[in-house]
Amino acid sequence: MRNRLVQTLVFALVTIFTVLAPRLALAQPEPLLGTVITKAEDPLEGVQVVLRAPGTTDVIEEHVTDGEGGFSIPMESLRPGYEIVLNKDGYQEVVLPIDPQQLVVAKIRVIMLRTRSETPPTPTPATESNEEAEEVWNPSAVERRERAIRMYNDATAKYEEDVADKEAAKKTAEQMYREAASIDPTFADPLRVLARLSMKRRNWAEASRYSEALIRIDPTDEEAIKNLYVSLVITRHFKRVGEAAKRLISIDIEKIAYVETHAGEFYKNNLFVMSRALYQALTEVAPDSPNAYLNLGLSCAALGDVEATKAAFAKFLELAPEDDADRETVRLELAKLDASETPAAPEAPEAPE
Repeated sequence: MRNRLVQTLVFALVTIFTVLAPRLALAQPEPLLGTVITKAEDPLEGVQVVLRAPGTTDVIEEHVTDGEGGFSIPMESLRPGYEIVLNKDGYQEVVLPIDPQQLVVAKIRVIMLRTRSETPPTPTPATESNEEAEEVWNPSAVERRERAIRMYNDATAKYEEDVADKEAAKKTAEQMYREAASIDPTFADPLRVLARLSMKRRNWAEASRYSEALIRIDPTDEEAIKNLYVSLVITRHFKRVGEAAKRLISIDIEKIAYVETHAGEFYKNNLFVMSRALYQALTEVAPDSPNAYLNLGLSCAALGDVEATKAAFAKFLELAPEDDADRETVRLELAKLDASETPAAPEAPEAPE
């Protein structure tokens, strides 16, 4: 039996989390920033901004606009189908449904009209002027695509422009790419450029956001799938990396070895929540692999999750051949776990193979 199973099973949870705490900081997505203004472009202070699920009165988040008419909602609070409802005495209520494609747009601007107006309230993107926004907020899909293509082409020309202040031109072009993406969130080209730039700059949180937007447009987009997986691995986003790993393997079965390598590295560096997430994904894409269950069991044991350890080891015994060198030791360890929920803490485990 390999030494890793003799030396491992359960660390005390307090010890594990003390080791992991400084290493598990996640890159947080930027919030959705909103500005509420009047038709005359004056900021509206004191507007009640409520995030709710459709068809309910349950408040998920509630905010009030500041002196600049601004409000902020964390991206992680938003879900497709949720609604942002804005209210202020003397003004018409505005209800903004959350479109999953539009979550890539980190800024919105909303015009609120006084109640005496018969014109319905008109939400507008932050980059539009009032006059233009009232005309183009609800254009046809063809019109939106045409506008987005023009903006994308202009941005590309600006990015490649041979001018003295090259960096300023590139920044302007990037803003134009974002604007093209906001005009038509189903247009992949500007999002792809923005994702590549974010990867190049190692802005992993932004890269994952743009990659997810691309995947929503095309679930088979290989570049976006790979970029999302890499971003989540680097930021150690253990809550989402498993699904990203499964999606990566679904487009290229040979990536199993790639994911196994990352899982093993995380295990060796005591990042057991990450190794557990990846080994769990591997058991789902390769449910007949005894080794995946063995390594999942080791990660669960290192985290002190007795029930998950028992389940993974039991599955290993079910799948492993009778002559497998680890069978007897795993069987004995299972017997110990059944006898006691709190076995003594062993020495640090070796990395799984």
